[in-house]
Amino acid sequence: MFDKHIVVSNKSFRANRYLLIADLQHKQSLIKGFVDSIFTANKFPKVPFKEIYVRAGEGGTPATSNPEYYDNGTIPFIKIDDLQNKYIKTNKDCITELGLQKSSAWIVPANSIIYSNGATIGAISINLFPVCTKQGILGVVPKADINVEFLYYFMTSTAFTKAVERIVTEGTMRTAYLKDINHIPCPVPYPVKQDEIAKMLSTLSEKLENEVIFQMKLQKQKEFLLSQMFI
Repeated sequence: MFDKHIVVSNKSFRANRYLLIADLQHKQSLIKGFVDSIFTANKFPKVPFKEIYVRAGEGGTPATSNPEYYDNGTIPFIKIDDLQNKYIKTNKDCITELGLQKSSAWIVPANSIIYSNGATIGAISINLFPVCTKQGILGVVPKADINVEFLYYFMTSTAFTKAVERIVTEGTMRTAYLKDINHIPCPVPYPVKQDEIAKMLSTLSEKLENEVIFQMKLQKQKEFLLSQMFI
């Protein structure tokens, strides 16, 4: 009888987890729709992408055969796996100063856009500390009058995503080259308006992120308690 109850309870928890994921995905899609509506409904002045940054470019990978480029490295080296969340708060890999000098990698200052333009196109984050990147990942340093959060949300919008998809070059690795991204029109309202939009969208995203964390913790607690009931 207990075994039957455990099986039923486990099925119930799995069903609840699926419902939770579906609910969170629905809320994420609502926020995405809200982001899209902001950038399509408003007639903001537009400039080419190349006019919104002071520097942009892909990084490069030091030769992996040379341990001097990696051993005891202290320079954060960003790969696609690090672009999972809005902010890069930690990362897995580092390179040395010599590795930086012997590759095309460059230091992307904090509070810049890190954007995957090769293979997995569109993964995006804001780095909270200086980093360098591998090839296929752009660092974009916004101009002083461009709010990095505003730029982040624009680059996650359907309008920007579709524009990038149109200029992708097919080959050994699908790539959206910066020289082509540079021509994509970007909305640039006054800085005060940028700040207002960025704050509103950031607040919504933060609330959703907190809800995700809370709901997942609650689900794990329920599963743990169930596992302890029949030991």
